[in-house]
Amino acid sequence: FHAADAPSYRAITRDFHHWDDIDVHYRGTRITTGGHGFCGIARQRLLDILRERAIALGVQVSFEQQVDDTDPAFADADLIVAADGINSRTRTRHAAVFEPDIERRECRYIWLGTRRTFDAFTFAFEQTEHGWFQIHAYQFSPELSTVIVETREETWRAHGLEDADHAQSIAFCERLFAEHLGGHPLLSNARHLDPLKRGTAWINFQRVKCEQWSHFNGRSHVVLMGDAVHTAHFAIGSGTKLALEDAIELTRQFKQQGRLGNIGAEHIPEVLARYQELRAVDVIRLQNAAWNAME
Repeated sequence: FHAADAPSYRAITRDFHHWDDIDVHYRGTRITTGGHGFCGIARQRLLDILRERAIALGVQVSFEQQVDDTDPAFADADLIVAADGINSRTRTRHAAVFEPDIERRECRYIWLGTRRTFDAFTFAFEQTEHGWFQIHAYQFSPELSTVIVETREETWRAHGLEDADHAQSIAFCERLFAEHLGGHPLLSNARHLDPLKRGTAWINFQRVKCEQWSHFNGRSHVVLMGDAVHTAHFAIGSGTKLALEDAIELTRQFKQQGRLGNIGAEHIPEVLARYQELRAVDVIRLQNAAWNAME
């Protein structure tokens, strides 16, 4: 990342929160291992840094606009990068070309936060009359930590959480993990959800793999990036890393073509094929590690 864009690297690493240990809490005991070396950053801060850097480089940045690769505004585009997330509309629209393999897993999870700060990456397990719940908790800023609560689908249903609204789900998790929260409440960032709609805050992880990462829509080449083309379970926390590395490699391939004197639109398919060839190796390696952690 430093080699790809040193100003972004410096801004991001200045805001990193670092920790080294993993704590596992199970049946009243805590097991700690050290020397792992983790770092985290608030997502909004990361987005702000990238936005500010893009603007400084002359990029026109727009918000609150729903667009797709057939938007007339892109009619003259040689290349459209579709980084539209795990539920990618671009991938769905052109599924026959991208050939996505999507596996919906058996666990339900809810993504929350807390002002309780954790000294270590914390995994805590609590058993109920219907089964086990666990948390993945880690600090990402001086004041805030992420808390992901996860359980199997049948346990989630047995506790009636499919009929619970967002506030009721949070209250349930606060009671269950009160010892690990140290009296701090759980916080939600799900402003996009109807707070009274039952069960919607709990989702199933989807493992996404695509056979093809790019296509030509008749006017422009379209390439997928990030969660739109591949996902890695949050147990190893590398989704954002994969997306950033996609961007770095795609840019590197275009620069390489420029050094060869090949910068015309006719060379875009070659660049995109090379991008997929190189990135697919690293993605498979990380997805396999994430799969093992998830299992």
